[in-house]
Amino acid sequence: MCPIDFDENSVRTLESALQIARHFGAAMIVVHVVPTVVELPEAADIPGVSQRYEEAEKTARQRLAEVVRQITDIVCESGLYAGNIVDGILQGIERFKPDLLVMATHGRVGLQHFFLGSVAEAVLRKASCPVLTIRNVAN
Repeated sequence: MCPIDFDENSVRTLESALQIARHFGAAMIVVHVVPTVVELPEAADIPGVSQRYEEAEKTARQRLAEVVRQITDIVCESGLYAGNIVDGILQGIERFKPDLLVMATHGRVGLQHFFLGSVAEAVLRKASCPVLTIRNVAN
């Protein structure tokens, strides 16, 4: 399983995950989490917020479908979640029960790490499967 956010680093990480899957004759599961600032039921009461989330989800669904459509040499599934990114990835792990999670890490340090946190670190601590993180070489 490989979570992507469609940035360059996560796409490169997906390529690495695909190489691993091909090597072992495994299937691939690509997941994306549409991040939300407030819980979706509460967002319905805020003008315009619900519509923005619906648009973001529609766009993400299309982008995810395009990524999966391009993977033609192995079996590939996808999952789309909304909410907290860590929780969404963990939901994907619970649903698909992958043998391995391959995910990008941005390698933030110092204050940037303190304020932004680390999705990869949180997933690594809570995942019920092995996790391989791939750091962005540009950092």
